[in-house]
Amino acid sequence: MSAPEIRFGPASGLGSLADPASTVVVADALTAGLLPSGFDPGRVAIVERGEAAKSLSSLEAVYERFLELGVSRDWTVVGLGGGSVSDLAGLAASTWMRGVDFGFVPTTLLAMVDASVGGKNGVDFRGYKNLIGCFSQPRFVLVDAGLLDGLPDDELARGFVEAIKHGVIAGGEHFAAVGRAVDRRGRIRRQALGEVVRLSVELKSAFVESDALERGERRKLNLGHSFGHGVESVTGLPHGAAVAAGLATAHRLAVELGGSAGDADEVIGLLDRLGLPTGLEAARRASVESRDLSPSSFREAVAAALGADKKLSGDVMRFALPLAVGNVEMRPIPLEELRAFARRAP
Repeated sequence: MSAPEIRFGPASGLGSLADPASTVVVADALTAGLLPSGFDPGRVAIVERGEAAKSLSSLEAVYERFLELGVSRDWTVVGLGGGSVSDLAGLAASTWMRGVDFGFVPTTLLAMVDASVGGKNGVDFRGYKNLIGCFSQPRFVLVDAGLLDGLPDDELARGFVEAIKHGVIAGGEHFAAVGRAVDRRGRIRRQALGEVVRLSVELKSAFVESDALERGERRKLNLGHSFGHGVESVTGLPHGAAVAAGLATAHRLAVELGGSAGDADEVIGLLDRLGLPTGLEAARRASVESRDLSPSSFREAVAAALGADKKLSGDVMRFALPLAVGNVEMRPIPLEELRAFARRAP
């Protein structure tokens, strides 16, 4: 799979990447309003907002819209929205007529730094994350950091978790840039987001180009997601909030296995300043779906959810273990060991 063209610039430039006369846009009710001039609002497939878009019923609805519009192999599908939109649009495009051209215009920080880059497309199934999907690269990703100006602080903070993850993996100046983007009060300096987005896109693109099918080093990008997806499936929290809890939990596990306590404290402190869950108990209390569960019942549910992780091989998981900032190791850890830690971690 060839790497996509990554272009930084205004969304109004979409017409130079996709022919408006043969493009269908997948968007939610809000992001559809960002459709650049020249593109027909009558050729838009509207999907649900957020994680609700990542379902087989949403995928079927997009297929039905493609059929109505007469989408053929010479068309382009554009996902205009957050990570859920790009995940769904990419899967629909990759499977319609065995694959049609597609690209993304991410509108959230999460989508810009993570979901739109990488070629992983998919939907959830029976409450488990991304069980159905494929690897298929978009032809292009158009990144317009100006679209972030109108996003509320809490949504930016949740998207920033993936940027923190990238900083932990890369270390050095990359992690320093991530830290500089958050002030002492936990507010994200919006003027610093352009640099953070660029660094994240460059990091992820390099991993994807060298390991497109996630069989080696690219697995490090799953940092925080094993526990995070378990939290998300039980709590229904937004993806970024769940991954924050997962990232903090992974760091605490790393400390027990010989990792740097100082680096773990720094990362967890940064998540705390942003007002995000910094552990399993904080995630339980943050969700109306789980706060009435007893702590032990909640942890048991998260532990059970770990069994659906795609990184499992038999009863062992290839776990991204953050031993220090700039030192993330892929380590085989027995599933039962991870479950035992979920039952006692803060």
